[in-house]
Amino acid sequence: MAGILIIDDEINIIKSFMALLSADHEVYSAANSRKAMEHLHENRIDFVFLDYSLAGENGLDVLKEIKKVQPDLYVVMISGHGDFEVIIQAMAIGAYDYLEKPLDIDKIQMLLKRAMKSKKLSNVVSFITEEQKNTYSLNRIIGKSESIQDIFKQIGLLLNQDVTVLITGENGTGKELVARTLHYSSSRKEEPFVAVNCSGLTESLLDNELFGHEKQAFTGADSRVKGKFETAGEGTIFLDEIGEMPLSFQVKFLRVLQEREFHRLGGSRSIKLKARIITATNVDLEKEVETGGFRRDLFYRVNVTRIKLPSLRERKEDIPLLLDHFVKEANIKINRKIAGASEAVIGKLEEYDWPGNIRELENTITNMCINTHGSIIRSSSIPDYIMTKKRDIEGTALLDTFVSHYLEENEGQENLLPGIFSDVEQKMIDLLIEKFGNNKTRIASVLGISRVTLAKKMNKSDL
Repeated sequence: MAGILIIDDEINIIKSFMALLSADHEVYSAANSRKAMEHLHENRIDFVFLDYSLAGENGLDVLKEIKKVQPDLYVVMISGHGDFEVIIQAMAIGAYDYLEKPLDIDKIQMLLKRAMKSKKLSNVVSFITEEQKNTYSLNRIIGKSESIQDIFKQIGLLLNQDVTVLITGENGTGKELVARTLHYSSSRKEEPFVAVNCSGLTESLLDNELFGHEKQAFTGADSRVKGKFETAGEGTIFLDEIGEMPLSFQVKFLRVLQEREFHRLGGSRSIKLKARIITATNVDLEKEVETGGFRRDLFYRVNVTRIKLPSLRERKEDIPLLLDHFVKEANIKINRKIAGASEAVIGKLEEYDWPGNIRELENTITNMCINTHGSIIRSSSIPDYIMTKKRDIEGTALLDTFVSHYLEENEGQENLLPGIFSDVEQKMIDLLIEKFGNNKTRIASVLGISRVTLAKKMNKSDL
């Protein structure tokens, strides 16, 4: 039996928790921080459910008070909306997890079972202050889907942990954005963030790019040049597309990670690596290890902790939020005042699979804003490749159904092709007459035939 404290000013929430938990646990309730502190001092509390929006109080402030009194206490933050800043800040202060209203009974039970197996909270990180936010920080990651909320939690837990992080995900999912968020929201934010894309770089280019060189280290080396490992200082070095790193250089990089020091090309003095290492890839490194494309020992070094980013097709419920964000950015870039998009447009965007992920969505929305006349994006502004793909899928399915039914209805008969042409032609004429009335010029134009030909067809069918 555990001691559980519910901190919420809504009586219905209190009653729900009581009904769910009181049979197996000792459950206490508090509507404010004062009463909550009394319970913490007077009773054995193992687990806390804390509402973010208390009357006259901020749940994050209450969380900080609780962590001062009992740093290792399991605290789950509850909120009526999945605000990413609240999630990240709560996890950074030391929250155990985050739940969004309406509450899911199964999730509550799962959290309790998981917490009961471990009595010591790990990865407690420091609070993110307002000063730590900037252009490449929290307000750049958009979404309220469960998968993206999990990313917020991971970021909060890893902010000030001095461990190597591997970020995986398809192209365009925002791997560098997450790396920048980890840097600019951490205690290293005043130090440099240095990014290097390993794709297409040879061993010699990576040597010079990352290690730097001494004067006269090679022909044309007229002066000493610091490499990226050195210029990063005590900040962050972000190695993108690490899966493309040449095998010959992987040995050198492994040594740097193991010894935390390196030499400039042509130099003999050891230079300490003080920067945090964050790597990213869009390839399956486990498969690369098995096929010999990536060193197993290096994989273990870079994969200390991993953040796996979901594709956009796995979080389509975030598309309306992303659209709103990118429209605002496009307005600034192209000097427009577009308010948003129609429901039809949002529906079409949600139907598309976005192989290019967030990057493709951003470029598409910018394109739609450029082609929009007025303040609302309409379907006519959606690029043809998105509309055509959907039409092709739907049209193929409809055509397959039509042909299958026609063959079934005329089973055993011969010379079917002229008949199906005639039926389709007649149906098209009927529908266009319903749409355009007796405007034979418009109907003929749509069909791509002359008025004389149309008149013959209509007379033939007694229309």
